[in-house]
Amino acid sequence: MRRIGLLGAILTGFGLRLYQLGAESLWYDETVSVVLARKSLSGLIAHTAGDIHPPGYYIFLHFWQVLAQPSLTHGLEFLYAWPSLWFGVLILALIYALGRRLLNRQAALLAVWLGAIHPFHIWYSQEVRMYTMGAALGLFCLWAVIVYGQIGSGDEPMAKWKIRPPSAQLRIRNAALLSYIGAAAVGLYTLYYFLFTLLALNLIVLWLAWQQMRTASTLWRQLRGWLLAQLGVLLLWLPWLPIFYRQAIDPPVPPWRMPWATASDFVNSVAEGALALLLGQSFPEPS
Repeated sequence: MRRIGLLGAILTGFGLRLYQLGAESLWYDETVSVVLARKSLSGLIAHTAGDIHPPGYYIFLHFWQVLAQPSLTHGLEFLYAWPSLWFGVLILALIYALGRRLLNRQAALLAVWLGAIHPFHIWYSQEVRMYTMGAALGLFCLWAVIVYGQIGSGDEPMAKWKIRPPSAQLRIRNAALLSYIGAAAVGLYTLYYFLFTLLALNLIVLWLAWQQMRTASTLWRQLRGWLLAQLGVLLLWLPWLPIFYRQAIDPPVPPWRMPWATASDFVNSVAEGALALLLGQSFPEPS
């Protein structure tokens, strides 16, 4: 019965995201995505190096448009939005996997249904931008971290996983770390805000390791693999790191806002964000 409920939620989410997909004209940022995707790979990377976003999503969209061949007369808006739709559906599946692992199947199923009908989620699943791709990669990283943590350190097999041989535990932990490294690196090449996702995951892992610490050597043994994984992510991102640094300190567009510059700016920014999330962006901003 739960499988039917899960399938129903996934199909409902897919249908709501497919409904009127591409019905609206592309807005400016989406047009930028299309223009970059239609460039050569070298031209695409060179352009993004002088822009404010990394090239990962545009590279993915480039290969998609080579496959789908969208054009002005052949579903331009519709076909370019398909990757966002599929990443949106993937998010629903990841929500279920996370909810089942962290809580239970009932909670996981409820979360999937809420995600399936969420207006913001539907909106971004129809937008030709990198946000559902970044969110899916972030959830996958979280799932890999949970798998890595719940398998245990090898000293105590996790009963709920039913994995008894230590060698099997080690293989799964290593696979989880390798999956995390790959997804985290792709996430950083997709969206710079992905840095905050990785920061949050590192804080979670450090806190859990601290809670379970018996001695300093135990802490090091628990964190050794995780720290090596962070080094792997850094090495994969290293080719783009100088470009990110230049874009951060000298952005090619008007400087990013600094909501923490003054207390009043911070309060106004938090209020604007809360109103936008709760009531929509058409609601008057606080004066």
